[in-house]
Amino acid sequence: LNDLDALLKAHVGGILFRAGPAEEIRGAHAYLQAHTRVPLLLAANLESGGNGLVLEGTPYGCNMQVAATDNPVSHAEQLGEIACKEAAAVGGNFAFAPDIDIDMNAYNPITNVRTFGSDPQRVEACGRAYIRGARNAGCATAAKHFPGDGVDGRDQHLLTSVNSLSVQDWDASFGRVYTGMIEEGTLSIMAGHIALPAYARALGATAQEAALPATLSPVLISRLLREKLGFQGLGISDATPMVGFCSAMKREDAVPACIM
Repeated sequence: LNDLDALLKAHVGGILFRAGPAEEIRGAHAYLQAHTRVPLLLAANLESGGNGLVLEGTPYGCNMQVAATDNPVSHAEQLGEIACKEAAAVGGNFAFAPDIDIDMNAYNPITNVRTFGSDPQRVEACGRAYIRGARNAGCATAAKHFPGDGVDGRDQHLLTSVNSLSVQDWDASFGRVYTGMIEEGTLSIMAGHIALPAYARALGATAQEAALPATLSPVLISRLLREKLGFQGLGISDATPMVGFCSAMKREDAVPACIM
Protein backbone atom coordinates (compact mmCIF):
# COMPACT_ATOMS: atom_id res chain seq x y z
CA LEU A 1 0.00 0.00 0.00
CA ASN A 2 2.90 2.36 0.62
CA ASP A 3 3.92 1.98 -3.02
CA LEU A 4 0.39 2.72 -4.21
CA ASP A 5 0.14 5.76 -1.94
CA ALA A 6 3.43 7.04 -3.34
CA LEU A 7 2.02 6.81 -6.85
CA LEU A 8 -1.08 8.74 -5.83
CA LYS A 9 1.01 11.47 -4.19
CA ALA A 10 2.79 11.95 -7.51
CA HIS A 11 -0.58 12.88 -9.07
CA VAL A 12 -0.29 10.35 -11.88
CA GLY A 13 -3.15 10.17 -14.37
CA GLY A 14 -2.72 6.55 -15.33
CA ILE A 15 -0.85 3.36 -14.50
CA LEU A 16 0.07 0.29 -16.51
CA PHE A 17 0.37 -3.04 -14.71
CA ARG A 18 2.17 -6.05 -16.10
CA ALA A 19 0.27 -9.32 -15.82
CA GLY A 20 -0.17 -10.55 -12.26
CA PRO A 21 -2.55 -12.65 -10.16
CA ALA A 22 -6.14 -11.51 -10.64
CA GLU A 23 -6.84 -10.81 -6.98
CA GLU A 24 -3.69 -8.71 -6.61
CA ILE A 25 -4.48 -6.68 -9.72
CA ARG A 26 -8.12 -6.22 -8.67
CA GLY A 27 -7.08 -5.12 -5.19
CA ALA A 28 -4.50 -2.64 -6.45
CA HIS A 29 -6.92 -1.13 -8.97
CA ALA A 30 -9.70 -0.84 -6.39
CA TYR A 31 -7.42 0.83 -3.86
CA LEU A 32 -6.08 3.30 -6.41
CA GLN A 33 -9.51 4.32 -7.68
CA ALA A 34 -10.86 4.65 -4.15
CA HIS A 35 -8.07 6.99 -3.06
CA THR A 36 -7.42 9.13 -6.14
CA ARG A 37 -8.94 12.58 -6.58
CA VAL A 38 -9.32 12.06 -10.34
CA PRO A 39 -10.39 8.67 -11.80
CA LEU A 40 -7.36 6.87 -13.21
CA LEU A 41 -6.69 5.29 -16.57
CA LEU A 42 -5.63 1.74 -15.70
CA ALA A 43 -3.93 0.31 -18.74
CA ALA A 44 -2.56 -3.03 -19.92
CA ASN A 45 -1.08 -4.50 -23.09
CA LEU A 46 -4.19 -6.39 -24.15
CA GLU A 47 -2.94 -7.27 -27.62
CA SER A 48 -3.54 -11.02 -27.53
CA GLY A 49 -5.98 -11.70 -24.68
CA GLY A 50 -6.87 -11.09 -21.07
CA ASN A 51 -3.52 -12.58 -20.06
CA GLY A 52 -2.05 -9.18 -20.86
CA LEU A 53 -3.26 -8.08 -17.43
CA VAL A 54 -4.03 -11.17 -15.35
CA LEU A 55 -2.11 -14.43 -15.26
CA GLU A 56 -5.38 -16.36 -15.27
CA GLY A 57 -6.63 -14.44 -18.31
CA THR A 58 -7.46 -16.05 -21.65
CA PRO A 59 -4.54 -16.18 -24.14
CA TYR A 60 -6.81 -15.73 -27.18
CA GLY A 61 -4.09 -15.49 -29.83
CA CYS A 62 -1.68 -13.01 -31.38
CA ASN A 63 -2.84 -10.72 -34.17
CA MET A 64 -1.24 -12.77 -36.92
CA GLN A 65 -3.04 -15.90 -35.70
CA VAL A 66 -6.31 -13.98 -35.80
CA ALA A 67 -5.58 -12.71 -39.31
CA ALA A 68 -4.78 -16.24 -40.52
CA THR A 69 -8.27 -17.56 -39.73
CA ASP A 70 -11.12 -17.84 -42.22
CA ASN A 71 -12.99 -15.05 -40.42
CA PRO A 72 -10.38 -12.59 -39.13
CA VAL A 73 -12.71 -9.64 -38.60
CA SER A 74 -15.08 -11.61 -36.38
CA HIS A 75 -12.19 -13.09 -34.42
CA ALA A 76 -10.50 -9.69 -34.03
CA GLU A 77 -13.70 -8.32 -32.50
CA GLN A 78 -13.92 -11.33 -30.21
CA LEU A 79 -10.27 -10.84 -29.23
CA GLY A 80 -10.97 -7.23 -28.25
CA GLU A 81 -14.09 -8.13 -26.31
CA ILE A 82 -12.60 -11.06 -24.41
CA ALA A 83 -9.34 -9.30 -23.58
CA CYS A 84 -11.10 -6.15 -22.39
CA LYS A 85 -13.91 -7.90 -20.49
CA GLU A 86 -11.32 -9.84 -18.52
CA ALA A 87 -9.35 -6.65 -17.88
CA ALA A 88 -12.52 -4.81 -16.82
CA ALA A 89 -13.31 -7.62 -14.37
CA VAL A 90 -10.26 -6.58 -12.34
CA GLY A 91 -10.68 -2.84 -12.85
CA GLY A 92 -8.77 -2.26 -16.09
CA ASN A 93 -10.23 0.34 -18.44
CA PHE A 94 -7.57 1.10 -21.08
CA ALA A 95 -6.14 -1.28 -23.70
CA PHE A 96 -2.78 -0.48 -25.25
CA ALA A 97 -4.14 -2.10 -28.42
CA PRO A 98 -4.88 -2.75 -31.22
CA ASP A 99 -1.43 -3.01 -32.75
CA ILE A 100 -2.10 -1.79 -36.29
CA ASP A 101 1.46 -1.93 -37.57
CA ILE A 102 1.88 -3.45 -41.02
CA ASP A 103 4.21 -6.41 -41.59
CA MET A 104 6.26 -5.03 -44.46
CA ASN A 105 9.57 -6.47 -43.28
CA ALA A 106 9.79 -10.02 -41.95
CA TYR A 107 13.05 -9.12 -40.19
CA ASN A 108 11.46 -6.44 -38.06
CA PRO A 109 12.21 -7.47 -34.46
CA ILE A 110 9.19 -5.73 -32.89
CA THR A 111 6.10 -6.30 -35.02
CA ASN A 112 5.96 -9.61 -36.90
CA VAL A 113 3.30 -11.81 -35.25
CA ARG A 114 1.96 -8.79 -33.35
CA THR A 115 0.52 -7.45 -36.63
CA PHE A 116 -2.59 -8.43 -38.54
CA GLY A 117 -0.32 -9.00 -41.54
CA SER A 118 0.96 -7.17 -44.61
CA ASP A 119 -2.37 -6.18 -46.22
CA PRO A 120 -3.42 -2.68 -45.10
CA GLN A 121 -7.07 -3.43 -45.86
CA ARG A 122 -7.05 -6.44 -43.55
CA VAL A 123 -5.11 -4.56 -40.86
CA GLU A 124 -7.67 -1.77 -40.96
CA ALA A 125 -10.65 -4.15 -40.83
CA CYS A 126 -9.20 -6.14 -37.93
CA GLY A 127 -8.16 -3.00 -36.05
CA ARG A 128 -11.66 -1.58 -36.40
CA ALA A 129 -13.11 -4.87 -35.17
CA TYR A 130 -10.86 -4.93 -32.10
CA ILE A 131 -12.02 -1.41 -31.20
CA ARG A 132 -15.66 -2.48 -31.47
CA GLY A 133 -15.00 -5.46 -29.22
CA ALA A 134 -13.20 -3.32 -26.66
CA ARG A 135 -16.03 -0.77 -26.74
CA ASN A 136 -18.53 -3.55 -26.03
CA ALA A 137 -16.48 -4.35 -22.92
CA GLY A 138 -16.38 -0.71 -21.79
CA CYS A 139 -12.66 -0.30 -22.42
CA ALA A 140 -10.78 2.52 -24.17
CA THR A 141 -8.27 1.65 -26.91
CA ALA A 142 -4.89 3.05 -27.98
CA ALA A 143 -4.11 2.20 -31.60
CA LYS A 144 -0.34 1.89 -32.05
CA HIS A 145 2.48 2.60 -33.00
CA PHE A 146 2.06 5.85 -34.92
CA PRO A 147 3.33 6.62 -37.57
CA GLY A 148 3.70 2.89 -38.17
CA ASP A 149 6.20 0.16 -37.39
CA GLY A 150 7.08 -2.84 -39.54
CA VAL A 151 8.91 -1.14 -42.40
CA ASP A 152 12.54 -1.38 -41.34
CA GLY A 153 14.54 -4.01 -39.48
CA ARG A 154 15.50 -1.93 -36.47
CA ASP A 155 14.38 -1.95 -32.85
CA GLN A 156 13.35 1.33 -31.19
CA HIS A 157 14.37 -0.12 -27.86
CA LEU A 158 17.92 0.35 -29.19
CA LEU A 159 17.65 3.39 -31.51
CA THR A 160 15.11 5.58 -33.28
CA SER A 161 13.67 3.41 -36.02
CA VAL A 162 12.58 4.80 -39.39
CA ASN A 163 9.43 4.42 -41.45
CA SER A 164 10.99 5.12 -44.84
CA LEU A 165 7.79 5.22 -46.92
CA SER A 166 7.12 8.07 -49.32
CA VAL A 167 4.17 10.37 -48.69
CA GLN A 168 2.11 8.58 -51.32
CA ASP A 169 2.94 5.11 -50.02
CA TRP A 170 2.28 6.10 -46.41
CA ASP A 171 -1.10 7.57 -47.31
CA ALA A 172 -2.05 4.34 -49.08
CA SER A 173 -1.01 2.11 -46.17
CA PHE A 174 -0.56 3.46 -42.65
CA GLY A 175 -2.51 6.61 -43.45
CA ARG A 176 -5.47 4.51 -44.54
CA VAL A 177 -5.26 2.34 -41.42
CA TYR A 178 -5.03 5.24 -38.97
CA THR A 179 -7.88 7.03 -40.70
CA GLY A 180 -9.94 3.89 -40.15
CA MET A 181 -9.10 3.77 -36.44
CA ILE A 182 -10.07 7.43 -36.04
CA GLU A 183 -13.35 6.85 -37.89
CA GLU A 184 -14.02 3.82 -35.68
CA GLY A 185 -13.68 6.03 -32.62
CA THR A 186 -10.45 5.00 -30.91
CA LEU A 187 -10.09 7.28 -27.90
CA SER A 188 -6.29 7.25 -27.98
CA ILE A 189 -3.36 6.76 -30.35
CA MET A 190 0.08 5.74 -29.13
CA ALA A 191 3.06 7.37 -30.81
CA GLY A 192 6.16 5.24 -31.29
CA HIS A 193 9.84 6.17 -31.31
CA ILE A 194 9.67 6.03 -35.08
CA ALA A 195 10.67 8.73 -37.55
CA LEU A 196 8.77 9.39 -40.79
CA PRO A 197 11.22 11.64 -42.62
CA ALA A 198 9.53 11.89 -46.04
CA TYR A 199 6.23 13.06 -44.59
CA ALA A 200 7.87 15.32 -42.01
CA ARG A 201 9.85 17.10 -44.75
CA ALA A 202 6.72 17.41 -46.90
CA LEU A 203 5.01 19.14 -43.96
CA GLY A 204 7.83 21.66 -43.59
CA ALA A 205 10.25 20.00 -41.18
CA THR A 206 13.94 20.73 -41.33
CA ALA A 207 16.36 17.84 -41.83
CA GLN A 208 17.00 17.76 -38.09
CA GLU A 209 13.28 17.83 -37.27
CA ALA A 210 12.57 15.10 -39.82
CA ALA A 211 14.91 12.74 -37.95
CA LEU A 212 12.90 12.98 -34.71
CA PRO A 213 10.69 10.11 -33.62
CA ALA A 214 6.95 10.79 -33.57
CA THR A 215 7.03 10.96 -29.78
CA LEU A 216 9.13 14.13 -30.05
CA SER A 217 7.84 15.53 -33.34
CA PRO A 218 5.35 18.43 -33.33
CA VAL A 219 5.21 18.04 -37.11
CA LEU A 220 4.06 14.41 -37.05
CA ILE A 221 1.69 14.82 -34.10
CA SER A 222 0.20 18.28 -34.68
CA ARG A 223 0.33 18.60 -38.46
CA LEU A 224 -0.09 15.00 -39.61
CA LEU A 225 -2.05 13.18 -36.90
CA ARG A 226 -4.21 16.04 -35.66
CA GLU A 227 -4.59 18.45 -38.58
CA LYS A 228 -4.38 16.17 -41.62
CA LEU A 229 -5.95 13.01 -40.17
CA GLY A 230 -8.26 14.90 -37.82
CA PHE A 231 -7.56 12.99 -34.61
CA GLN A 232 -8.76 14.87 -31.53
CA GLY A 233 -8.39 12.16 -28.87
CA LEU A 234 -5.69 11.43 -26.31
CA GLY A 235 -2.16 11.12 -27.63
CA ILE A 236 0.19 8.97 -25.57
CA SER A 237 3.78 7.83 -26.01
CA ASP A 238 5.41 4.45 -26.03
CA ALA A 239 7.72 3.76 -23.08
CA THR A 240 10.15 6.65 -22.70
CA PRO A 241 13.13 4.67 -21.26
CA MET A 242 13.62 3.14 -24.73
CA VAL A 243 16.78 4.33 -26.48
CA GLY A 244 14.76 5.38 -29.53
CA PHE A 245 13.38 8.13 -27.33
CA CYS A 246 16.37 8.91 -25.13
CA SER A 247 18.94 9.16 -27.93
CA ALA A 248 17.15 12.05 -29.65
CA MET A 249 17.89 14.59 -26.88
CA LYS A 250 18.65 14.83 -23.17
CA ARG A 251 15.93 13.26 -21.07
CA GLU A 252 15.40 16.49 -19.12
CA ASP A 253 14.46 18.06 -22.47
CA ALA A 254 12.82 15.05 -24.08
CA VAL A 255 10.12 14.37 -21.47
CA PRO A 256 8.66 17.90 -21.47
CA ALA A 257 9.03 18.03 -25.27
CA CYS A 258 7.04 14.80 -25.53
CA ILE A 259 4.30 16.19 -23.28
CA MET A 260 4.13 19.40 -25.29
